[in-house]
Amino acid sequence: MVRSWSVGAPIGVVLLATLLLTGCAPGEPGNDDAAAPPSPGSSSPAPTSSSGEGPAATADEYVPASLEGPARNVPEPVMPALAKEESLEGAQAFLDYWSDAMWFANQTGNTKFVREVVSTSCERCYEQFDVIDEVYARDAWFIGGRERVEIQDESLVRAVDGVYKPVSLANSEGIKLVENGRITYEAEPRKGLNDPFPIYLDYRNGKWLYITAANMPGVGEMQ
Repeated sequence: MVRSWSVGAPIGVVLLATLLLTGCAPGEPGNDDAAAPPSPGSSSPAPTSSSGEGPAATADEYVPASLEGPARNVPEPVMPALAKEESLEGAQAFLDYWSDAMWFANQTGNTKFVREVVSTSCERCYEQFDVIDEVYARDAWFIGGRERVEIQDESLVRAVDGVYKPVSLANSEGIKLVENGRITYEAEPRKGLNDPFPIYLDYRNGKWLYITAANMPGVGEMQ
């Protein structure tokens, strides 16, 4: 997955995989002592971004990233009350929020919200967050980066180790890295129709925590 690069090296040369958490190998679920996240800001999530700025925008209107510059006026993710319920619907609402928080990070370079809902035991997740931080610190940016995860199970059952592991499918719009006005890295959109995988989730103190995504033996064909 994503690794650090040497100082001065082009960022796109060293990105070895997509910046999508569901691509992470499974970590050790275990217990995590990370603090539960506070409720983020009050704006609603924006629609999936595109690569052009389009017509002139008002001063506070969301403008997607393009070759000309990073996204502007990106609304902060907002966690709905349902995303704090220990239920199948609550877990899905939480994953929807996680998706919004990850997209916000890719759009802005601000990884605060997604870090608050992801377990520190997912080392590769945090490597990805560090990559995003450094990309924007070097005046580069991303186009796209939206990923949606849909739980496929009809019920939510806690495993014997105390962790929930609902089988899910993920769709990604893809992502592009822009450096100095040109695309230096690109991950194509994908639809994981034949690639179900379990997502490890913990629920404690009235809140969900994303732990990791694992591979499922015998599957893996991306559509």
